[in-house]
Amino acid sequence: MGRRQTMMEKYKQQMKAYRKKRMKLDNTPFLPPDGNVYVMDSLDPTKKIKVEVLKKRTKQHRDIVESLACPVCGSAMEWNRAWEAFICVKHGKKAIYEIVNEG
Repeated sequence: MGRRQTMMEKYKQQMKAYRKKRMKLDNTPFLPPDGNVYVMDSLDPTKKIKVEVLKKRTKQHRDIVESLACPVCGSAMEWNRAWEAFICVKHGKKAIYEIVNEG
């Protein structure tokens, strides 16, 4: 059956879970207030490209971008959490596009 936990053990377990949750990074691609999304090509970081939002969803009163149109081929790009960018593999080599601010 197991033994009962003391109050201190319960507290330590809760604090460990709280610290773990607090340290987790959030790299969710939120839609800017004006609705225009600009991306930067990882191979040419000097130019910004305006792209079309294909799919979005609302979570806690904020719009999250789920899919963008690729600026080269126009196909849908999905969000990759590991790269923190949108990735398109439809045209030859893998293209990685990061969301940037307009200004």
